[in-house]
Amino acid sequence: MELNALSIAFLVLGASCTIIAGFLLWQEIGEVNRKLPDDEQISYLGIYAEKMARIKREYNRLYPNGRTDRGRVAFQITGFAFLFLAAIAAGFFRHWPVR
Repeated sequence: MELNALSIAFLVLGASCTIIAGFLLWQEIGEVNRKLPDDEQISYLGIYAEKMARIKREYNRLYPNGRTDRGRVAFQITGFAFLFLAAIAAGFFRHWPVR
């Protein structure tokens, strides 16, 4: 595996998209928490599948026309795609499958 200019560019783009998705997730949690009672607030720390499903469900319920969730998902998918392209450009899958 070798890091070349193309793989580094894809890596930087992927990391940037993933960081933006994280900021959008924090914004989404903040918007949901503004409308939830104190005892039902969602913590900013720790992310797991059940919590992500609750954030998405609550956001879509409270903001049916909101765009933050769609933007977050788009940046997550784009970020993972760039990271996958970085792995390809670096030759990570060159000898796949290993026999």
